[in-house]
Amino acid sequence: MVKLTTPIVLNNLMKKIYLLSDNFDYSKMITYDAGPGYANNMNWAHDSLRNIHSYIENVNIIDTRLSEGECAGLEKFINTNKDTIFVLTVTDPDREHCIDHWYYDFLSRVKYYKNVFFLSKYIPTEFVKDLDDSTNKEKVVFIPYPFVDRYHISNNLSNRRKKIIVSGSTEQYLYPHRYKFYHHVRKSINPWLRSKVAILQHPDYPDIGRRLKHHIIGSKYVEYLSRFMFMLIAPSKYELELLKYTECAYARCVPLGMVPKSFSEEVNKFFLLIDFENINRSIKSIFSIPVSELNDLANGYYLALSKERNPDLLNRKLEDFLKPRGSM
Repeated sequence: MVKLTTPIVLNNLMKKIYLLSDNFDYSKMITYDAGPGYANNMNWAHDSLRNIHSYIENVNIIDTRLSEGECAGLEKFINTNKDTIFVLTVTDPDREHCIDHWYYDFLSRVKYYKNVFFLSKYIPTEFVKDLDDSTNKEKVVFIPYPFVDRYHISNNLSNRRKKIIVSGSTEQYLYPHRYKFYHHVRKSINPWLRSKVAILQHPDYPDIGRRLKHHIIGSKYVEYLSRFMFMLIAPSKYELELLKYTECAYARCVPLGMVPKSFSEEVNKFFLLIDFENINRSIKSIFSIPVSELNDLANGYYLALSKERNPDLLNRKLEDFLKPRGSM
């Protein structure tokens, strides 16, 4: 490991700028795990990467959707501006999906630069854990997705469909628990079970050139979720806190399924766990809970998550992480 000895002067630590690709069409994104929507939710000003020269006194936070050429240009800029802090964001940690991608090659090339740090939206696993371990756990900070409720949906469950809404990809490799639940219901010969579950197909990813399968995305997606009492949420194979956990809270649904590793005990206590080895029994038990108790769970989950994923709190966590590293 390269020894980090030269101090970095943390000028304007509170002043952050989120820099976006000039080559990527963010308008085609179906979610806000990156791009201007993510920056807005974190209360960060954002600008195009081509204007980076205007922000050498700021903390430069970099979006994940850079082109290969932009990565090469940014690497040169980082090397030239050694007193500027660069925080490179990371989303997908899966080695199989990212091992040959230019952005991850770029992260690996710049990881020992004294002015480079990494913001992981998930707890470090796979590629991100390798990144963290190889830099002596001094470069990576976990900052979960912020909770910013722009929907203000009613918290009364009484007028909703007493069903479990299941949405998202059912790819077995990445989402084994969602896959298991989905196929258990689809193959079930129990009409009661099938009547208690609604399924929304994944819309796919038009931002990477795929055809959009339906338009229930963004605010329409959260509104759609709010028609149901329950929402199945299960993490990826690494037990990561997907955006669906906050979207469930925005929709004021009762969360059920499996909690991610990153949740606190305070959030966990409002979550209804499913035994994925005995799905039928779990669902029957859940559907016997009085609506008044379900309302308490949905409201408690909303309040706990809104408190712990508050963007001001997350920004303080980022600042607290960077401050002592200014003298590395």
